[in-house]
This record gives sequence, C-alpha cells and structure tokens, in this order.
Amino acid sequence: MKAISKIARLIKRYMDGELTPEERIVLEQWRRETPENEAFFKTLTEGDEIFEDGLSWIQLEQEEGEDWLRRLKERTLKRASTAADRGERSRRLYFIYFAAAAVLLIAGFFGYFQLSAPTVGEKEVSLSSIQAGTNKAKLVLSDGKEINLRSDKDGIILDNQLTYADGTPLLVIDKNRISHIKATIHVPKGGKYKVTLSDGSKVWLNAQSTLVYPLQFDNRNRKVTLEGEAYFEVASVTDENQVIPFEVICSNQKILVTGTAFNVSAYADDIRTITTLVEGSVSIESGHQKVRLMPNQQVISTTTGNIIKKEVDVQPFVAWKDNKFLFHETELRDLMKSISRWYAIDVSYQDKISPTYFYGEIDRDKNLAEVLRIIEKSGVKFKLQNSGKTSNLIIIKE
Repeated sequence: MKAISKIARLIKRYMDGELTPEERIVLEQWRRETPENEAFFKTLTEGDEIFEDGLSWIQLEQEEGEDWLRRLKERTLKRASTAADRGERSRRLYFIYFAAAAVLLIAGFFGYFQLSAPTVGEKEVSLSSIQAGTNKAKLVLSDGKEINLRSDKDGIILDNQLTYADGTPLLVIDKNRISHIKATIHVPKGGKYKVTLSDGSKVWLNAQSTLVYPLQFDNRNRKVTLEGEAYFEVASVTDENQVIPFEVICSNQKILVTGTAFNVSAYADDIRTITTLVEGSVSIESGHQKVRLMPNQQVISTTTGNIIKKEVDVQPFVAWKDNKFLFHETELRDLMKSISRWYAIDVSYQDKISPTYFYGEIDRDKNLAEVLRIIEKSGVKFKLQNSGKTSNLIIIKE
C-alpha cells in the first residue's frame, strides 16, 4: 500500500475536485491494488464527514496488524462519546455518530474479507469489489511446457525466439524443433491477450477463449483453431507467387482468408458462430454451404449448418479489442454474457425477464458496479452473491 499521507492527500483532493491527471493515475492504481481499497474508497467518498475516521482505517490496518479492527472500533466510539460529553452542537454530534456508524460498517465489511474464515452458503457482496479483466493467459506447448503469461505484458510474438511483444524474452526453443511444436493459448474469464503469429498475423483474444496454432507455419497453408472470440489481422503471404491461404477452424464453420481483418465469436456455450468482416474478404464454409463476405457484412452460422448473411455496423462487434463495450440493439442476455466473461462471474435470472435491448458505450476498465450503474438506467436491477470462490450476479426484474 502506498504511503498513508500520500493516499490521504489524493483522496481529499479528489473530493475537492482538485486532482491533476498524474495524481488521478496514482489514485486509480491504489484503488485497483485490491477490491478492499476500491470498496473503501467508494464508501469514504460518500461524504466528507467520515474522511478523518476513514483515514484511521488506513493507518491502523497498516500499523496494528490483525488487531486493527478492534482498535478502530474503540477509537471511533471513544471520539463519539467524548464529543457528546463536551456538549457540542447537535449537528456536529450527529456527524460524529454518523462517522462512528459508517466506520463500524466499513470495519464489518473488511472484517469479512480479511478476518473471517470462509463460511458455507451465499453472502451478498459489493459490486464494486469485482474488478475489470486484465491481461491474463496460459501458454501450453505440445512438448509439455506450460507458462502463465505475465499480466504486465499484453502479447507474445515468435521472432526467431518466443518473446513478449515488447521484446522481453519468454522461452528459448531449439530452432530445429520450432516447426514441430504447436502452441495453445488459454485466456480465462476475466482475461485478454494478443498473439503475433510467425507469419506476422495478429490475433487479439477475448475472455474465455482458446487459440491453437503452430509456432511456425509451413509453406503450404496456415491453419489455426479457435474457441471463444478473437479479432484477426491476417498478413498476406505468398510463396512462388501463390497466396498461402489462412484458415480459422471453429466448431461449426471454417473461415478461408488471404489477407484481411475480421472478428469471430465462437463460444462453446453459444449456439451461433458470428463472423464479422472489417476489411478485405473471407469465405465461410458451414455444412454444405459456402458464402463470401465483403466489408461490413456478417455471417451467423448455427450448429445445424444454417447460414444467415447480413449487412451490419461492425463497431459493436469489434469494440472489445479497444477495451470498450459497445451495444447497439444488444439483447440483455447477450450483454450479460459479455459481462460474465469479462468480470469472471456467473449470471442468473431471479425472474422471467422480457426482452430488453441496449444502446451505448462503456469502457471495459470500469469495475462491475460502475458498468451496472449505467445498465440499471434501463430499469434492470442486480444483486451479487458469493458462494465459496464463485461470484453470482442475479438479474432482478424491477
């Protein structure tokens, strides 16, 4: 945790509306360090009356170890009692008691996270404690090596050797063996990652996605397998004046590419695979059908082999690559699937919810509470419960 005095000053400047852009970055980094910091910040900034007592929490938690909770309660209640004995003005006394109650509420909240043993059953928790996804992935090679990729890096690349996108070494591989090794990159819920393939093609992987590819393509074809969602920028490669085809294999379709940019959503729990073309051209094969896409067109294929081709605005389907949710006539259940994957939570419905459609743009770096606060304007309500290590977001009919 950063120095107490520095965080105290930044929180006060935040509440006074005086933060510089540089100070805002420092404060946001502190808020993101732990869910507790974020939840505490939200509670603290509801009113200046609890500012001083709130800073007591920061100081005691840092200095007193496990005994900080008891000391905070004693200090707060003693201040309230002293104020009453001095007979201060009733408004000030009200604020003191309000501060005491607020800090005890905070103490109870953080006591649940830091001091209590896990309990059986569900506990309702704060939406603001669920943070946005980050760079997160595991690389598994066919020779048995497994690597948890660094979260402070946003991609990997094969350029003579396997490195992170910024050139940081990742793994030394015998050059004579590279062409025989396949790579599988798993991006879990709450994650994203970028892969640059040996031909220079770039693949952005969304949450809960898996890409299988050879570390080095041969001169006859380029083939990868996808489950989940990815945005592709495929490099055009020729050999002896012949274009080497690029294929993306999904559960119920094959995409044939030369050089182009497109998005594919092919999650295992969706009955549809959606391919959206941004530039260039692709051919889609599903069952016995084959269609060709031009920019701003989309193909939806189902497990039964049916294909639907239509004109679309591509932006809502590719905005996630730029870390945004962009909804345009997006049905609630589709929207909540995106929320579930990005925030690594489960979603359920308390009541039968009639079809509800959403329009708008939301940054994906916001915590769950900030995102749902925007969605709630449509009249949908939410409740978050924890059961063990699983968070379940319940959608409630208003």
